[in-house]
Amino acid sequence: MPDSPFRVTRSQNPGPSRIEPGTLPARPVASSSRALEGPLGPGLAPRRHQAVAGPLSPVRNSAPRPLTGPSPASTRRSPPGLHTPDRAGRMRLLESALPSGGGTLKLLKERAARQHPATLAERLNAQLKGAPEALDVHSDAAFAALVRADVMAIAKAGAMEPSLAADALGAAIEEGMLGQGILPTDRQALLAALDQLSIHRLYQKINLKVTPETSPAFTNVQVLEPPRAFRSGSFHTVFGVRLAKLDGSVFDGIFKPLKATEKNNPTTAGTGIPESDPQTAMRNIATLAYARKLGMDVIVDTQVALIDTRQAPSVSNLQLGLVMERAPGKPALYTDVQTLDRADVCAEVTKLQLLDHLTGQTDRYHENYFIDIGPDGRVKVTGIDNDQCFGQKLTDPADIRPGADGTAQARFRGVGLPPVVDTDMERSIQALTEGDIRSMLEDKLNEAEISAAIQRHQGVKAHIAQLREIGRVIDPGHWGEPGVKELLTEHNSYIGRERQWVPFYAAGLQSSW
Repeated sequence: MPDSPFRVTRSQNPGPSRIEPGTLPARPVASSSRALEGPLGPGLAPRRHQAVAGPLSPVRNSAPRPLTGPSPASTRRSPPGLHTPDRAGRMRLLESALPSGGGTLKLLKERAARQHPATLAERLNAQLKGAPEALDVHSDAAFAALVRADVMAIAKAGAMEPSLAADALGAAIEEGMLGQGILPTDRQALLAALDQLSIHRLYQKINLKVTPETSPAFTNVQVLEPPRAFRSGSFHTVFGVRLAKLDGSVFDGIFKPLKATEKNNPTTAGTGIPESDPQTAMRNIATLAYARKLGMDVIVDTQVALIDTRQAPSVSNLQLGLVMERAPGKPALYTDVQTLDRADVCAEVTKLQLLDHLTGQTDRYHENYFIDIGPDGRVKVTGIDNDQCFGQKLTDPADIRPGADGTAQARFRGVGLPPVVDTDMERSIQALTEGDIRSMLEDKLNEAEISAAIQRHQGVKAHIAQLREIGRVIDPGHWGEPGVKELLTEHNSYIGRERQWVPFYAAGLQSSW
């Protein structure tokens, strides 16, 4: 086939295909362009309003996470129950659906010829039209229409879901079967446009399993104004976002893009969180699930979102990330000793500390949780940045405290187990079973991480039993008693630790953390 726009390439280092082999579904799928539309526009409907999604919606099916091995060269992959052809079948499908490569590639090849004309006709065309301007995938409706038309042609020819047709086209571009000779920036724009029609590639990029809890609660069409860089830490940049909710209200929160790897984090080596596959989303979601199971409202509400942070003009940067409500109040370091001495603050902060022992959270320093005293006097404690938890090496709940200098645990930022708890805390933790923990975590963590979580729970239960024997399980109304506060030191309590740090901050001294 000398005139075929398709090219077969062979890798010197073959790996698994990004699109799992299988057969085409027998049931045809309607080829209307509305099949690519959610209730909020092209792409995906938000997770919590998916009544319109059919049983084959990709965000409602679970894609198992590979246990080991490098990421394949191609990142497109279909969830179970949704099958697209293997490489040879994909080539036949694309040749049938797009006999001359499709309208999109025709446009992009013409643009490449204007940039680098090789024939007399191309030079004349370049002189007439000039060099191509950069494609803006956000505003170029004609380009988006060409991409959708090609995707729908593939979907119709293969009797398949349009989202999978987008995956098939994207895989062909990335594997070199299509797109030879187009401009690199145009190739990036085409893949970005396909990403907006299918999220499989984005999930596979960060090796994130698709579950109801990781499906997007918000998508880019709900962004009301460009995201603003809010804070840049050692490992993440977060953005302030304002998002439209379907009820007409506005969600004002924080968006933290997810990364496939997390290198040089000083706490991961000590906990057993793999730098090559940190699973940050799952650890945050698991922490929130654990808190809710215990009835402890001390963790920021955290969901997955699909948002373009628009850091590069005219280039799509659509990313999966965690979207969180803004925690009310102030970081613990910026409060005062009088606030820390309040009985209700002591109780709520101890709940957060107990949860951190259970989850193996090693990064709860004094700016990673907020304390708020509402207008009605009610206290709200909120833990944020719940990334460094559920490591498989951390089986003793007391080991979230810093280890000796020179060890992998030296940079841990927790404390020892609390010297006192109340009966409500005792009841909720003692009632939790191994079966509860497995059920809560089995779709979020691996077996080693779940096993470590079970051991930490057993350790916390044993510690509370010892406290019961020496009379340190108190009534919830007794946190204000002087004898209780005296037990809370910088070594065994967040409250005791912050009592040491807050005066230094108030005096204008820098924290070494």
